[in-house]
Amino acid sequence: MNEATIEEWAEATAQACNDSLTGLDLARVPKAVRAFIELYEQSKNLTFNSEHSPVDYFEEHPASAIGAILDTPGALELLDDDEEEALEDILGFAEAWAEFDVNQQPDLGISEADDDDEPGW
Repeated sequence: MNEATIEEWAEATAQACNDSLTGLDLARVPKAVRAFIELYEQSKNLTFNSEHSPVDYFEEHPASAIGAILDTPGALELLDDDEEEALEDILGFAEAWAEFDVNQQPDLGISEADDDDEPGW
């Protein structure tokens, strides 16, 4: 998946969230869902990119926003059955992507400072 597509996923995520990042902006959810559906159609057969993540562009991962939409009755009322079903399918893709991104983070190991035999206290 190229960087431009990943940035579009981040933009759709930002579209769904409100400005304070405390939840969903219900007025913008339908447009965000349409963007998620379109992006999924473009991305579902592509491989994830270890160089870029949607959280490079926005604080929330698409998996979080999609999960929040599916868990919010008010948001679901704004969607038709086909959109809700598509979003459920997209959630599996987005969760796998989030897991991939987490696995790309460097392991936090023991530093040389922690390796001393003498206690530092």
